[in-house]
Amino acid sequence: MTADIEGAVSAVPHLSRLEGQLHQEVAARKRLVESAIQLTSTFDRDKLLQLIMSSATELLDAETSSLMLVDEDTSELVIAVATGAVGPKAERQRIPIEAGIAGWTLANRQAAVVNDPMSDGRHFPGIGETLQFVTRNLLAVPMLVKDRAIGVVEVINKRNDTEFTERDTELATAFASLAAIAIDNANLYSQLADAVVTARMSYRL
Repeated sequence: MTADIEGAVSAVPHLSRLEGQLHQEVAARKRLVESAIQLTSTFDRDKLLQLIMSSATELLDAETSSLMLVDEDTSELVIAVATGAVGPKAERQRIPIEAGIAGWTLANRQAAVVNDPMSDGRHFPGIGETLQFVTRNLLAVPMLVKDRAIGVVEVINKRNDTEFTERDTELATAFASLAAIAIDNANLYSQLADAVVTARMSYRL
């Protein structure tokens, strides 16, 4: 009887830990669903990009984030949106498409968790040094539309001095897929709207 009681008592911390993990999982899935709903709520590209980044930062509990899009004309990655204190200075910065962890992520079509960027050979310090911003850790995921890579989402500096985990990678990958589809749809909508305007002008002429 005593052994049974001791066993039950020793199981309490384990059960509490499992309950906490379950609560975190449910909360994460809820945030992901909410993000999906938000991303399909607008075809305004600028508004959509801002929404993607604010959602990514919150979902992954990061200090800041950036969204880099492929410029096929120049073979560069362009920071379209960046959050945080240095966000406005980072926007429109360009890096070679193959450079840095973002370039590696794009080329390999897979996520990268880097919890010690300074010792990682893929790290591209140029922009961070220019902005005097310290990257403690980061998670980068590619945005893919079918087999076409259109950009990279990076979330930077996990809050509370913690590190990005495998679970964070799963969430970020799912989110990046939603974001890529939303961006592609917004681009298609913009092209269609331009075509309609052009057709109307031609008709009037």
